[in-house]
Amino acid sequence: MEDCEAEIHWLQSHVAFLHNHSRHLDEYKTCLYSLMSPIRKLPDELTLRIFDYACGLNNLTSGQLKTMPALAISSVCSHWRNLAKASPQLWSRMRINLTVMHTDHLGFDLLQMYLDSSQQYPLSFEILGDKLETLDPRQAMVCATVGACSDRWKELAVSQPTFFKVLTAQNPTHFPVLEELSISSFAFRLSGSLDRFQDSPKLRSLSISLFPLSKLPRSLFPWNQLNVLTICSYSEELKYLLDGPSDLTELHFCEWADGWFKQTTSPMLASSIQTVSLSVAASTQPESESLVDVIFASTTCPALTSLSIDRADFDDAYDRPWPKEIVQDFLSRSSCRLTTLSIKSIPLSDSDLIDTLARLPSLLHLTIDDTCVSYNHSPITSYLVQSLHAFRYNGKSLTPSVLVPKLQSLSLVSSGASKGFSDTDLVEVVASRQYPGGYTYDSETMKSFLRSVVLQFPDRDISEEVYVPLKRLEKAGLRVVVIALGRILI
Repeated sequence: MEDCEAEIHWLQSHVAFLHNHSRHLDEYKTCLYSLMSPIRKLPDELTLRIFDYACGLNNLTSGQLKTMPALAISSVCSHWRNLAKASPQLWSRMRINLTVMHTDHLGFDLLQMYLDSSQQYPLSFEILGDKLETLDPRQAMVCATVGACSDRWKELAVSQPTFFKVLTAQNPTHFPVLEELSISSFAFRLSGSLDRFQDSPKLRSLSISLFPLSKLPRSLFPWNQLNVLTICSYSEELKYLLDGPSDLTELHFCEWADGWFKQTTSPMLASSIQTVSLSVAASTQPESESLVDVIFASTTCPALTSLSIDRADFDDAYDRPWPKEIVQDFLSRSSCRLTTLSIKSIPLSDSDLIDTLARLPSLLHLTIDDTCVSYNHSPITSYLVQSLHAFRYNGKSLTPSVLVPKLQSLSLVSSGASKGFSDTDLVEVVASRQYPGGYTYDSETMKSFLRSVVLQFPDRDISEEVYVPLKRLEKAGLRVVVIALGRILI
């Protein structure tokens, strides 16, 4: 009996050993599973392109690995680490928030590690933080380190004048690779802050917030080589930029409470401008001129192809009326071939939007978003949806609609503010746009097919069955995305 019990104990111990060994083998198998991943079959060149696309700014002061994509990628495996180390561009994009730097770090070794890993690749910096009168030694050291690399700046964004002073303490005047510059309203308060960038042969984009345009003629800044300008002011002096020889093709205007927007005595001709975007905000002074009114009344853009209007903030309600007549005059005066229109979070009636669309026969891409718009001021209604149908019934037969006949992409974000349009009508509109030329297949008709539809319903659920026909259209080549309550249905 004792021998039998001893053998039973031995067998039980052996079974436990085998179970543990099996568990270890399963864990080892799981670890080796990654070696069978399809991404390992990709050529290194293609993998690096994916890494480059996925790696945005590395937030060095967050303390979280997921916000530092270059470091996160290099920690996956030895192969990826070697690829990352051989790719200086992944380490060249950095965001630093000086007011959240960890107090337990006497220095900032992470910044130096990124600079070393970036080798001699051009650098992109975003220096953020709250307004500070003075910098402590750690913050000053970080700014000085970034400033010492001024000859490698490719993109620079600075939020506070104190940071900018320390960054430029060595008085750099030559920026051979600088392409994009973003500095806040302190730019004209610090003497020579813009003039120091006069020797920037590659500079093409400037975001400057507030700037007294009366200083333009006296400024040494290379305004004429800009392609993109973002600014929070508008007045007669802007004519200095628009009239002279310039490469300017994009104008972006942001409206703040202290923005300077004044209508000109007569519309200024902006013959080279192809893209205009307006970020509007609620006004603290109702009698003041709105950004939309000023830009459309004071500018003529015959080359305009893209127009975007959205909200700069959502803290206060935006209730300015849509300037229908001013917009009509602008479109008539400009005679532009607008191909892209985006209107987001702007109160606008459906009839006013339809009237605007009727004046844009060249439109290819349309985006409408009624987020944060009250129920009575949402443009996304049954009337709008039905108006977008490619054919209309005149009582006897179907006739082609004249509303945006060349539409290729449609994006609608319909929040709870939307006035209960029919989902079935929307599906029929999309289907009708697949054959906008009366079911013929000439070359002009093929160009007019609707190719992309994105429908988002963040505040309501929808029946998947209603949108089943769009799945069939997707198989036929139409790009379709339908999202309701955060769920991707198609």
